[in-house]
Amino acid sequence: MKRAFVLALAAALLCAALPFPSLARGTALKEGSRGQKVLDLKIRLFDLGYLQSLKNVTDRFTADTAEKVEAFQIRNGLLPTGEADPETLEAMFTAQAVKAPLPKDRPIYNILPDTVPQTDYPGMPALDEAGFLAEPGDPYVYSDRDAGIWRYVSGSLRVDIMRYYQSENEIEWFEVYVSYGAEGRPVTVESRRDGAFFQSPLTLAKQAEAVCAITDDFYRYRVKHKQRTGVVVRDGEIKADRTYAQDRSRIPSLEVLAMFGDGTLKTFASDAHTAQEYIDMGVTDSWAFGPALVQEGEVPRYFYSKDYRSYREPRCAFGMIEPGRYCALVITGRKTGSRGAYFGWMAEKMLAMGAKEALNLDGGGTVALIFQGDILNHSEKNQSSRQVSGLIAFAEPANQ
Repeated sequence: MKRAFVLALAAALLCAALPFPSLARGTALKEGSRGQKVLDLKIRLFDLGYLQSLKNVTDRFTADTAEKVEAFQIRNGLLPTGEADPETLEAMFTAQAVKAPLPKDRPIYNILPDTVPQTDYPGMPALDEAGFLAEPGDPYVYSDRDAGIWRYVSGSLRVDIMRYYQSENEIEWFEVYVSYGAEGRPVTVESRRDGAFFQSPLTLAKQAEAVCAITDDFYRYRVKHKQRTGVVVRDGEIKADRTYAQDRSRIPSLEVLAMFGDGTLKTFASDAHTAQEYIDMGVTDSWAFGPALVQEGEVPRYFYSKDYRSYREPRCAFGMIEPGRYCALVITGRKTGSRGAYFGWMAEKMLAMGAKEALNLDGGGTVALIFQGDILNHSEKNQSSRQVSGLIAFAEPANQ
């Protein structure tokens, strides 16, 4: 009941945060209308996939705008007038708005690996129906760099990691799956002096007794360089609250992934809420980077627009399959055989991994995936990594 209330509140606040261009009863935005309300309408049509580009967009309501509004009305069970009346706008600026079909000329990403690692685990003890150890005992730990498989299983935590490669697009990646039993959830780890003193990811993971950990949004880098940080909460405390208006062309866009007290994750626009509003909603931790890769079980439509193309880099993403079950994606790059990934590729891959909500985190040389004191995306001979201000750690509930 508590979780249902939190999700309902979050959905209500999300809907309230959308820039709804309210109109007086009996009026409508129509061909010839101009102004900020028309611009807000076009941005929303773009978000929903009805408008394929925002390049050279104006605040004028044209015949093309009317065509897009009519298409929205048809798919949402409204009278197809082509005019954005109050009823149409109310339907459009809610989380329940029906999106446009995926464009036929959208980029198609090959997210399949060349081969799948052999996953026979020697000495694996019996597991219960939920996939945890069936009998009390020491955790089962298995690590094989050559095969590209890693596993940790106890009575309350399970971590499975597999490394994949695709020669066609020269890309190497790691898929991470984490499950908790009745208790436990991801925890945030900050470096010394409240994150102001950067430290090695290995040091931070050891201090947190983390079975597995990934680097996070590195918001402290933006603090240090006097940049806008995004809305950041750590362990119920406000760490940063200076963001941009939502702008997906900006990298990072500072969109937010918020974690509620029950372990639920949800993505939000960069300016959807203040840090205090998140805390009032029951959020314990939030990460600001972006873009959001999966929202409400779908890849956002703007990834398929004619405007949205990204460059290839080493990257890291974190998402939720369901409360208590999480996934992370780490992509290597800037090396022979792996050129990194586009955001669109990541979004499709996270969706295929089962994520219902997912956010791209800080990438490039920051990315580190740690398992049992080993940085997996680095070679065994070179375990050095950029010092960071924090991690997202997966530890035994007793150690949280």
